[in-house]
Amino acid sequence: MLAAATLIAVGSWVCVGHEGASAVRADGNGVLVDSDGDFLPDLVEWAVVTNAANPDTDGDHCPDFVEVVQRGTPRYPGAPRPFDHEMRIVVTAPPPGSAGQPTWLHLFFRFVGDPSLLSAFETWLELPCLPGMHIPLDILGVGGIVFAQRQTESEGLWVQVSVPMVSEQALRTLLPCSIQTSATIGGRAIRAGVQLFDVQGVTTTLVPFGTGRFAMQSIGLLSVPPSLCSNRVCLLQLEQVGTGPAGAIFEVMDAECEDCNELECGPSCVECIGWLINVPGGMESLNGH
Repeated sequence: MLAAATLIAVGSWVCVGHEGASAVRADGNGVLVDSDGDFLPDLVEWAVVTNAANPDTDGDHCPDFVEVVQRGTPRYPGAPRPFDHEMRIVVTAPPPGSAGQPTWLHLFFRFVGDPSLLSAFETWLELPCLPGMHIPLDILGVGGIVFAQRQTESEGLWVQVSVPMVSEQALRTLLPCSIQTSATIGGRAIRAGVQLFDVQGVTTTLVPFGTGRFAMQSIGLLSVPPSLCSNRVCLLQLEQVGTGPAGAIFEVMDAECEDCNELECGPSCVECIGWLINVPGGMESLNGH
């Protein structure tokens, strides 16, 4: 642990402060279990479509954590983005059979240097019906914050801040919505976001998945034991068709199933073609560039 300063989540979510936040741990609900030790909880790996049993899903010698926080291509071998500060936000639902339990907001950072380089930070909720309004996320928080960090030899300092939020049932009353975050680290402005939708009764998000494609992925397991390391993934090709006060409008131009951890998605995937998706903040927050 750093002796000088670490990130600690507080009422306005994150500030630079002294040590004192609790370490990430496996709890009774399995919310923060990290089976492969790659600094990504298993439920996060489900939501970002990586393999919870392999710390390098695509075998390209770039850790899943780095590819996820950079919003790279963790399922396809390739060169990582330049070595720099990075940030990623992920929302997960509790495991099946955990009705009424909190959803979780996870913030992942990669620092090239001391976390005191973080000079500005904001996290907020956006609703299409309230365009341009930054709603404080305090209204969703329900419990204590969990914190962890890992100093690596060649990939910088990794930091995780996980915050329990309202139940998925309560969260669904706000869908569609977007949770956005912005930070300035070492003079670099970074924007990240997660879009949440209701797709046939399932809380779903868009995940970068290769060049120009996005996986439509549930934020929680779909009655599949985590030990199977299986996802149902539907890949979308999106094209921007308009903009407005509530965000950018994208049309689904193509949709196809692709095997992801050995489980193929269902035939309803192609029904997405022609859908219009409102993305507050545009694709910049999803792609990270």
